[in-house]
Formats: sequence, C-alpha cells, structure tokens
Amino acid sequence: MADKTDTQYIQPTAAEDAGRIDPSRVGRLIAILVALVLYTEVAPMQLGMVSIVVPKLAGSFPGAGAGVTWAVTIVGIAGGASMALIGKLGDLIGKKRVVLLSGLLFLIGALLCALTHSWALFLIGRVLGGASWAMTAVEYGLVRDLMPRKWIPVAVGVIGTGFGIGGVLTPIICGALTDHYTWRSVFWFLIIYVAATTPLVMIAVPESPFRVKQKLDILGAVLFGASIGLILLYVSEGSTWGWGEITSLAYLVVGVILFLAFIAWETRAPEPMIELHLLRSRAVAIPMAVAFLVTLAISAVSIMIAYMFQTPKGPDLENQIIAGAAAQYHAPAAIVAKAMSFKGDISYANGFSTLQMALHITVWTAAFGMIFGVLGGWLCRIVGARILLITSGITLLAACALWIPWHKTWQEQVFIGLLYGISFGFYYAANPNLLIDAVPADRQGVSAGMLAVFGSIGTSVGTAVFTAIASAHPFQIVANQMGKIVVSDVPSVYTDTGYKWSYVAVGVVPAALTLLLALALRTGRTPSRGGAAAESEAAVLTEAGGAGTAGVF
Repeated sequence: MADKTDTQYIQPTAAEDAGRIDPSRVGRLIAILVALVLYTEVAPMQLGMVSIVVPKLAGSFPGAGAGVTWAVTIVGIAGGASMALIGKLGDLIGKKRVVLLSGLLFLIGALLCALTHSWALFLIGRVLGGASWAMTAVEYGLVRDLMPRKWIPVAVGVIGTGFGIGGVLTPIICGALTDHYTWRSVFWFLIIYVAATTPLVMIAVPESPFRVKQKLDILGAVLFGASIGLILLYVSEGSTWGWGEITSLAYLVVGVILFLAFIAWETRAPEPMIELHLLRSRAVAIPMAVAFLVTLAISAVSIMIAYMFQTPKGPDLENQIIAGAAAQYHAPAAIVAKAMSFKGDISYANGFSTLQMALHITVWTAAFGMIFGVLGGWLCRIVGARILLITSGITLLAACALWIPWHKTWQEQVFIGLLYGISFGFYYAANPNLLIDAVPADRQGVSAGMLAVFGSIGTSVGTAVFTAIASAHPFQIVANQMGKIVVSDVPSVYTDTGYKWSYVAVGVVPAALTLLLALALRTGRTPSRGGAAAESEAAVLTEAGGAGTAGVF
C-alpha cells in the first residue's frame, strides 16, 4: 500500500478541475477545440509549403548553394531543441500564453523570411518558425485542463490529426501562390493565416488556471536544448557531411556529452526541468519510444511517396536527360541516344505535379487520418488506448508490408493507404491519451514536449535512413564517351529496389517494434480517463505496475 504522500501525488487536486468548462456548454467547447486546431495547423502548413519552395530559394539566395535545404532542416533542429522548454513554460506561466507566444515567434520569423534578402537572417526567421512545432504539445495540456474529462480523449485525437488543412490544402495553396507570385507569397500567406487565427484563440480559449509553483531550470533547459539540437544536426546532415567524418562526429559527441551532463544535473537540481523517474517508468517510456518509432515511419514513408510519384516517368526522364546532353555537347539527340543507356528500374515513376500528388494521394491519406483520429479518440474513451496503439502497430506493419510489392500506382497507394490512415489516426489518438493518464497534471506540458522531441528525433532518423538506402540504389546513366564507359547517378532518382528496402527499414521494422512495445504496456487497458485518477489507489498502482510513486511515474 502506498503512503499518504503517494496517494496525494497521483490524485488530481481541486485546483486542477477549477477551470474546467461545464459539459453542458457544448457550443463553447466546440469553439475552443476549433480555435486550437486551426491555430496548430500552421505547423504542418509551414513545413509542407517551405519544403515545396526550397528549389526556388536558390535564385534569391545564391550564397546558400547546396545549403538551401537548411530552410527546412533548421526548423526541425530548432523545434526539437526547444519543444521540452516550451512545454515546461506552459506548466509554469500558463499554456494559453505559451501557445500565443509560439504563434508570435512564428509570426516574427515568417515576416523576417518574407522581407529579408540575407540568407543568415532568413535562417534566423526559420529558427523562430520552429516554435510552431511545440503548439500541439502545449495544446494537449490546455485540453486536459479545460475540457470535461469525457471530452479529452476525443479532443486529443482531433488536435493530433487536425482538420486536414496542412495535409490536404498545403500543396494546392502553395502551388497556386508560387505559380502566380514568388516564393515570398507563401510566407505572406502564413503571416495572414496566423494573424487571422490568433484572435480566435484569444477570444474563444480561456487560460488554464493550473500552474506549477516552481522556478524555471535554466541550466537544465540549456543543456537539454543544446544536446538535442547537436544530435539532430548530426542525424539530419550526417549523410551529406559523412557519418564518419571527424567534423561531423564532433556534433554527435558533444551532443551526447551535453545530454549526459543534463542527466547528471537533473538528478541533483532542486527544481529540475523534468523528473527523470518519469522517463524510467514503463507507462511513460513506452509512449516516448513509440513516438520515436511511429513518427520515424510516418515521416519517412510520406517523403518516399512524394519522391516516387513526382519522379518523371521513365521514357520522359530519359528523353530529358538525352536532350540535356545533346544541348550540352551541341549534338543531335538521336546521336547522343545511341551512346547512352540507363541502368535501374523506375517503373514506379508517375511524373505527378505537386497538385496531382495532392489530389490523387495526399487528400485521401489526410482524410483517413482525420476520420480515424476522431474515431480513435472516441474508442480510447470506450475500450482504452492500449488496444488502439496495438491496432496502430498492426495496420502500419500491414500497410508497409503490402507497399513493398504494390506501390507503383496511385490506386495502390490509396487503397493500402486506408490501413496507413488507421495507423496514423489511432496513433495520434492513443499515444497522447496514454501520456495524459500516466503523468500528473503539473508535468503535462513538459512531458508532452518530451513526446514531441522523441517524434522530432524519429523524423530526422527516418529521413536519414531512407536517404542512405535510396542513395545506395541510384538510377544511373551509362554513357560511351569515345570508347570509355562512364557511369553517373541521376540526382534524386532511385531504383525500385531502393524503395522496397526502404519500406522494410523505415516501415516494417519500426512498425513491428511499435507492436511489441504496445503489447508490453500495462497501462491503457481501461477506458481513458482524461487525466483523472483511477477509481481507487489500488487500481492506479496495478495499472502502472508498481507500488508507490516510483512505480506509477
């Protein structure tokens, strides 16, 4: 039996329920949820839009060279390094304030990107844009503090999957803007979007009355942010710089040293940023590990599909290469074609434009995710989050296994994508609900931030693994130059074998590990409680697999 202190630690206080909206005020509850979801849509929107316009940035920033991809990379690094800190600030000073602060930082960053002609200032703007990555994590805490307990599981699913603006409309809006205006119009659109949705949050969403009376652990925040930032930098750029290069390894080594220093400090700090025993418990450690694995798979598969379907069809690509070589050597294309052949199977290529990709594939997978995110939240309230997480692992495993042989038509992608959508939606409903029920309310912000950090690392690792596998299977040009055979790679075009092995490495393997972790969960076997304590102390202790505070958390 746990002592009195343990019982008080796991039970919600009256202050925690003080600001909760009355369940009868359905209209206000819906308005809060709509405002929060619309606001967080800026995160996937800005990432998707900027990823699309990266090639167009080179003309405006000639000094960037090959480093132009940092327009995307630096956002992930900055977001990963700051998410836990931003989540902790939500616990300390108010979650609504921190959500709006994140929006303000993004607004300043987007304005800087839209106006500057300096590459350095542009990257600073993108760093500020990384603050948007923490919005969803902080909003989970707002939902926990404001919504009726029965609403929380469903609301979490809705926030996790959104309204599909980021996934469905981003390519359409971005394509229309860049076709008629410059890349800067994308940032002006994002500025207008955030400026329009900010008043909705200010008016519709009340501030959480729940606060943690604690000083900010500045040293812990600096050590953690710097360590994660350096590790993400190595993972994101290692394939370009060389994984074994001394200058590249230095980032990893220093990052690991700083992370170890963070752990040492947190065990001694009087008011640590996060209690490390939270991460040692199965109830918290498994959702963190699952966040890494599932986000790794989802992000890498999304990139793979975009690469495959936007690769020009084989004959079209070959004709483009031949025409380019003919123009370079001032020779007839027919003569060049006789001296040139191609090596590798790219029968998967469809030659879709960004808009065609959105209309044929993205719109469907986003819709599946939204539907099953809401359904998953409702099911968490009925049967518990564990079974949803198990189902997410099974469907992700099935989808990636089926995509290995069947991935060459958009119909195959969409049909199998139904399973992918189930996995996507159920994961974003189940995993945050598991965390909400596993941690005390005064650690919700920082724990959700940590969950997002693990997801950010998964994104970087998944991208790096896919890049490494795909680069080992390039589509190649075999040219006969004056009797000498010269073989060269076609940039960013990979063989079908490379994609098959990528589905195994970044899809099947993490999905199988996710399934094993979900089966090992002791929590989530009962209906999600929206952060409320279990009906009895014994039930909480049994579900968490321990006897006392250390076992529960």
